[in-house]
Amino acid sequence: MITSERKEQWINHLDAWKSSGLSANKYCIENGINKNSFRYWIDKDKGKSKKNKSFVKLNIQEPLSINERESISLKYGSYEITIPSDFKKKE
Repeated sequence: MITSERKEQWINHLDAWKSSGLSANKYCIENGINKNSFRYWIDKDKGKSKKNKSFVKLNIQEPLSINERESISLKYGSYEITIPSDFKKKE
């Protein structure tokens, strides 16, 4: 069984890799990580993501005032969605 400390270490590596812009191989070389172990944790993380997919409805009680020059960003863990200021709803 994997200790929570070890699991957290791998999760931290995955987050650092995702934000680094490096390929998995390059990240492993630069950080002295076994490529096969890293690939295992990437696959494990992808499996977790697939199981936890869902949408949450946001109920807004009053109209929002949005500066037209700014975008809106939603962040959850290492994931981020940005809606540009010029986004238009299709009719």
